[in-house]
Amino acid sequence: MRRAFRSVTHMTVTTLTGRCPACGSTSAFASLYRLHATCPVCSVRFERDDGSYLGSLSVAYGFTILVLAGVTAALVQRYGLFDGFAVVLLVVGVGTVTAVYRPAKAWWLWWLWTMGFVVTDEVNERGMHTVRPNVRGRP
Repeated sequence: MRRAFRSVTHMTVTTLTGRCPACGSTSAFASLYRLHATCPVCSVRFERDDGSYLGSLSVAYGFTILVLAGVTAALVQRYGLFDGFAVVLLVVGVGTVTAVYRPAKAWWLWWLWTMGFVVTDEVNERGMHTVRPNVRGRP
């Protein structure tokens, strides 16, 4: 079930603060880069399958490539190729991926939620888990 797009403001706030995209009331992250299994407030399960956040890594790497292209162009134009050029690019690259990965993961979580892949678990009368979309707070 695809959810209605709330607003760019909602997406930006939940992404930059790392909050749950469904309720927005608590952090989705248990540590710097690891997500909680479920939201403590609305019970939305953040990670259903292994590897569901490889997309966020691709977003972080893509952004890093753009940053490295800009840094390379600026350094080559200003200083030309110099000793230690590769080291500078390595430090900028690692620093950019490290700084961008958490917001990229939060954005990916928001995107998965918007497309209906991040949902709430329910246990039926036979004790089996069923999945239903989280419609709390939705018209």
